[in-house]
Amino acid sequence: MKSRTTIISVSFNSSNIIKKLLVSIPKDVTIKIVDNANDDDIYTTLKPFKNCELIQNSFNEGFGRACNRGAYESKTEFLFFLNPDTTLEKNAISELEKFADKNPRMGAANPLIKNDRNNFRLKTTSVVPCKKLPRPNIYEYGEMPILTGGALFVRRKVFEEVGGFDPNIFLYHEDHELCYRITKNGYSLWHVPSAEVVHIGGNSSGRSSKIAEWKGYHLARSRYYVLNMFYPNYALSRTFWPAILGLINPINLLSRRRFSKYKGQLKGALSIKKDNGVFYTDD
Repeated sequence: MKSRTTIISVSFNSSNIIKKLLVSIPKDVTIKIVDNANDDDIYTTLKPFKNCELIQNSFNEGFGRACNRGAYESKTEFLFFLNPDTTLEKNAISELEKFADKNPRMGAANPLIKNDRNNFRLKTTSVVPCKKLPRPNIYEYGEMPILTGGALFVRRKVFEEVGGFDPNIFLYHEDHELCYRITKNGYSLWHVPSAEVVHIGGNSSGRSSKIAEWKGYHLARSRYYVLNMFYPNYALSRTFWPAILGLINPINLLSRRRFSKYKGQLKGALSIKKDNGVFYTDD
């Protein structure tokens, strides 16, 4: 039987971690790996997996744009965006499909996401406006105000209807902004605990101080961009202050990687430009 779901994962120097994900995916499920101009040999890693297609970008287009490219080349009923440092537990895809069949207004869902120590956490807050909903029990199905992009299951028709990920967001907050548009179009977001995914976290593109600074830079720029959509009067201050407070926090001074993260955030905040009194970000 032909799979109803396509797995889409974005690789940026992720060849060391992504093999575990590929092994965990059923062989009848199509996988699209979007290569954001890796420095490592991702092709050799993917070669043994016959259900895996490599889509190569000539430069790093950012997470959202890369996901959009993978989605554009997919024709299945569902899209399942997975970070390279995740693995699927048995029947995760079939459980998500089963839930979607019973809930036609479901636009997107998260499986139960746990770390490698078997700990769980549900995120229910965001920088974007979202519905006020009671926090569901971790082991019960529940409607969510927001979802995380690390393991995001979406109806393809809904993804296309809302225009996919915002291409102006390079990295961070693109998942919440997408969820905002999905709910605005009348669809619901769900937590589906019968489907489980393990997410190691922070390992998709390495853990060096250089990578931490690069991520911090884009985090600040994305935070400003998204905040400016909904809270323009507070966007600048809510971008600068977390960076400054993070830099002067004594705990962060003891870790080169954490300090680099906030150093990058300050650089990102300082990169925000002003034109005719209006602040904006560009690339």
